[in-house]
Formats: sequence, structure tokens, C-alpha cells
Amino acid sequence: MLMALYLNDLTNDEISNMTTAMANSGTTLKFRSSAIIVDKHSTGGVGDKVSIPLVPALSAVQEDFIIPMVSGRGLEFTGGTLDKLESIPGYSAFSFDDQQLLAIGNNFGCFIVGSDDLSPADSILYKARDVTATVDNSGLIIASIISKKAAAGIKYLILDLKVGTASFFQSIDEAKTFGKQFVIVAKLMGIECRVLMTRMSAPIGNYIGNSLEILESINCLKGKGPSDLQTLLELIGGNLLEMTHKVSSVNEGRKRMAESLTNGTALEKFKQMLIELKVNEWIADELCYGNTTAILPMAKYEIEIKPLTSGYVNDIDGMTIAKVCNKLGAGRQFSNQEIDPAVGIRLLVKKGDHVEIDTVCMILYHNEIDLNESHLISLQKSIEIVNEIVEPEDILLGVIDCNQ
Repeated sequence: MLMALYLNDLTNDEISNMTTAMANSGTTLKFRSSAIIVDKHSTGGVGDKVSIPLVPALSAVQEDFIIPMVSGRGLEFTGGTLDKLESIPGYSAFSFDDQQLLAIGNNFGCFIVGSDDLSPADSILYKARDVTATVDNSGLIIASIISKKAAAGIKYLILDLKVGTASFFQSIDEAKTFGKQFVIVAKLMGIECRVLMTRMSAPIGNYIGNSLEILESINCLKGKGPSDLQTLLELIGGNLLEMTHKVSSVNEGRKRMAESLTNGTALEKFKQMLIELKVNEWIADELCYGNTTAILPMAKYEIEIKPLTSGYVNDIDGMTIAKVCNKLGAGRQFSNQEIDPAVGIRLLVKKGDHVEIDTVCMILYHNEIDLNESHLISLQKSIEIVNEIVEPEDILLGVIDCNQ
């Protein structure tokens, strides 16, 4: 069946019918009728920790939102959202049944968890797709994503569609075709969807790795995050606020998101969310307001990486950096493989920065006693240096919504 769908493709109605069947194959969440159920999904990327600060920040801004984010573990270069959160002591993603999730959503307003009960058919089909070489198909990808969102009761959805050398879609035209089809199928499922096409070549933010990305997420929730991460957070939150008619423009929504990061409400919401998800109150408090690095797993060793020449940073190859992190334990090659939450990279430069031959461009955190020299060479080569001044690029490449 999967081979037939892959080779002959699916119409939008067929994708919608398949998505409906998958969404109804297990538990469906039905939150209180007075709430507005919103969510976002990202096609992934190096350093993509956006969901972690976004959920509490958006919930702090709009109390009548319920954000039931059901996420997953990673099976690529670094861990997924749940792997990152599981570097927090006591956080257990799969500890909640549907009644508990309904109670947290209705009473508290948001959560980030995993669930085997929502769209279980998708999990079965995904494993089959993996061994039948049918993963790379737009219709099957769309059905997989939207089935879980529909099962969670989502009514408004942002798809953060990554485009660039470190993403699934290499060109804007490819991404547009996928995005338009995604929006159509979401609408057939009763979900109002908007697609933000965002740049994905260099890593998002300054940290790559599981516990390091929690550290950066908390910095972001304190209003001290890197500009590209905050921009993504504001864009996604601002669009959801505008789609739900809570603000008159995306820019107004962006301002409200930024305010939640500077006035402390987003950080407090994150702390309380962790407590709702059974993290010890002392750990949650220390993580957010105390010595964050004392709570999170940290690597034993660190190495400074310097450029091969002086000049201007023209590109940072996110995929090369991700592969090095993966080989050192930050990601997994098979589903039940353990990861090392402490492994990762801290970037100290961005595109457009001027560097000298002795400038430290990144720091590698690792737990290897004998580190393979080839990893250091790969990291050095991941930073492309040119002689001319380089202008920074906008992170937002385009928007697709149901009115287009």
C-alpha cells in the first residue's frame, strides 16, 4: 500500500481521508469549549529549540489559549524536543495518559509531552515507511504531521517550514509546493494553518546539543536569547495571535511576545509547566532562577575551535556541525539508542562577523577521552570565511496561508 501511495501519489482528498483515519485510530483530546487550541510544528533543523520557550511565552501572553504540544524524540543529528527536555532531571515525557493531559490543558493551559496514544496508526506506518523507502513523500509526510495535530484537537496551526542547506527542502519553490498542499489538507481537517518559510543553513541560536539548548531556552525566557531565536519565537507567536484575532497585526503580536520574555511571565510559566509535568519544584526553581548549569548535565571537556583564516563569516555549515555532534553522542542512529545530553557546540560568531586567525569561533563540549582529530577539522571547515563584507540575511523567506 505504501509503495502504491508513494509511486502514484495522493490527491488532497485522499490525504485528508487518510489523515482522518489515522487521527481516529487512537485517543483524541477534547478540551473545554471556551478555549482556543493552538500549536506549531517545525520541519526541524540544527539548534531548533523554538518550541521550548515558545509554548510558555505564548501561554503567558494569552490565557484562553490551550497549547497541547505533543512532540517526539529525535532520530537524526541531535535529539528532538523531548530529548532536550529530558535532560532536565525528573522530566518524563511519556508519563501522562489522556485524562491527565486534558486536566493539565484545561487547568494550566499548556504542556510539551510525548504520547503513544495519539494517532498510533501513524507510528506503525512510519516504521513501515522507514523500511520500505517511502519516507520521502509529501502526502505521507502531511498525513503524519496533521493526524497528530487533529488528534490533539488543534484548531490553529503554524508550520515552521525550514528551507536551506541544513533542511529537507533545499529550494523555496520546493517548499512553496509542499506548504500550499499542507495548508489545503489542514483546512480540509478543520484546522486553520499558516506556513512560515524560514531560513535553515546555519544553526538557530548559539547552542547545539540537548542540555545546552535548554540552557539557551532559559536565557531566551529571561529576555537574553540570541536575536534569531527570539525572532522566530516572535514570528510564530505573533502569527498565532493574529490568526486567532487576539491582535490586529502580526507586529502587535510580536510585541506582546517580546514583552512576555522581558517581564518574567514567560519564564515563570515555564517553571510552573515543569512542575505540572512532575519535575521537582526545587529543581524547576533552581533551573529557572538559580544555577542553571548545576542542574543540567554538562560535558567534562571543552575545546576551542578557531578559523582557518581571517576575514568575514560568509556561512556556517549547520549540517556538518550537526553530524559531528551526532557522532559524539548528541543524537541517535536508531530509535532506542541512548544519547549523551551534555554533548554539543556553542557558536561564538554569526554570518557577517569579522574574525581573525586567533578568534574562537565555537566551543566543542564532549565526553571523549581521546577525541578524533577529524571532528575538529570538520568543525573548522564548517566556517566559511571570505574577504568581502557579508550582510546578514532575513530569517523569514515567505508566508503561505489559507487565503492564498
